[in-house]
Amino acid sequence: MSFLLYPSRERTLFHDGAPLLWQLGPYVGLFQRPELGTTGALLARRVDPDGTEHDNVLIHQLPTGSTASESAATVFQEEWRLATLLSHPHILRTLDTWLDVPPEPARGAPRPLFFQLVTEYVPGETLSTVLAMLEAKGARMPVPVALSVAARVAQGLHAAHEARDAEGRQLEVLHRDVAPAHVLLTYDGDVKLSGFGIASTAVRLMHGPIFKHVGSQPPETQRKGRVLGDRRVDVYALGVTLYEALTGVDPFRRPLDFDSLKAAQTGDAPPPSRHRPDLPATVDSVVMRAMAPRPEDRYPTAADFAHAMEALRSAFGPGDEREELAALLRELSGDERIRARTHVPSLPELRARAAAAAALDALPPASEQEPEAGATSAKPTPGTRFIPHSRLLLLCAGAVLFLVSAVVARVAKSRESFVEEVAQVARSGQARAASCLSGGARERVPVQLVLDGQGRAEAKVAGPLAGTVTARCIEEALATLPYPRKRGLLPVTVEVATGGP
Repeated sequence: MSFLLYPSRERTLFHDGAPLLWQLGPYVGLFQRPELGTTGALLARRVDPDGTEHDNVLIHQLPTGSTASESAATVFQEEWRLATLLSHPHILRTLDTWLDVPPEPARGAPRPLFFQLVTEYVPGETLSTVLAMLEAKGARMPVPVALSVAARVAQGLHAAHEARDAEGRQLEVLHRDVAPAHVLLTYDGDVKLSGFGIASTAVRLMHGPIFKHVGSQPPETQRKGRVLGDRRVDVYALGVTLYEALTGVDPFRRPLDFDSLKAAQTGDAPPPSRHRPDLPATVDSVVMRAMAPRPEDRYPTAADFAHAMEALRSAFGPGDEREELAALLRELSGDERIRARTHVPSLPELRARAAAAAALDALPPASEQEPEAGATSAKPTPGTRFIPHSRLLLLCAGAVLFLVSAVVARVAKSRESFVEEVAQVARSGQARAASCLSGGARERVPVQLVLDGQGRAEAKVAGPLAGTVTARCIEEALATLPYPRKRGLLPVTVEVATGGP
């Protein structure tokens, strides 16, 4: 198994487009949420056959390559059964697992993936989205807020690590992919960790690349003959996530992918204060201990890591951690985005919106519409239209070809002008050069001139006379003329004859 490099670490601010309205078993897919988790998610709503609508949910999916194994269903049930047993205020609650694949999906609806995990929907932003918003403003997350978020994630991790079944047996749950895309920050200031079972299932099922980033994998799980690791694997990944929250920088990102992979495999990362000098040494110490390359040098449990971060947070003074986070999200997201993601419209409203969007797309451009009777002849304002990628490529290729043609034409014209200047000077020395020939000779002698850009030229006679005394006489006569003070693109050939130029 190998790892793709950073596919889920790209920070992008996504906006909801037109409603999807995909029928997926008992659910209706409403909007895509690609920023949620490693593989993205669908915002959906469970709808009864009689049309009764229930709460919104998130449907998380595995890559299609993970369904190839015959025992995939067993692995799926085993890993995600554990996820349904987790219950903690800082863990996104798993509601259902779904393996149904309809043989004939509805027209326009995608064929759903074989494995689906349904979780609760809590309005908010992922940490990766918040980092993208801060980066766009040239700002950094306040240190107390970053420490508070990471501490609450650590509490959820420790609860998962310590979880037991009804018989009191430890479940031994590991997350294996703690990252900003799996940390959900709610608009009311809460923190939820999602993604339990997704990475574990992918690791067991997929033989090729899986969709997760190497930055969350400690060195011992990436080396040849790696071990699966214990709970300190998640401590390491949370340390990397806290590093990014504090600095806005991926600690292992390098100009070349090979160097990034090597840095992640060795745990080679500078302290956070290298990117944010205002961080105190105590913050450096806590983060770098969590990210220690050797497991025995890290915090032994997520609870120990949480206590260290809470102590650091208290050093910054008293404060309401929920209100601080909620205020930050209000400032970054804005009221309109928060309102749209908090109050999702009903299905009839969404269907009406989708129909209106389809009707608008079906309208011809303003320039092609027939003017109404009595309408003025004022020039219509053109609307913004989507241009397909293929047409954009053709337009770009045409523009490049035009520019290249213009440059070639300009060079050719410059070359032609230069040749004429050199020939004009050579004509001024024609009589002297012709005097080197015998009076009765009527032949034309080609001479190549190479200019040095300083008004001097090197002359070289070509043809039968090359190397003769006559040739040296002609070369000397033409080389001493005052030529243009610019270098030629190629040698210029002129001719010498007794009969004139």
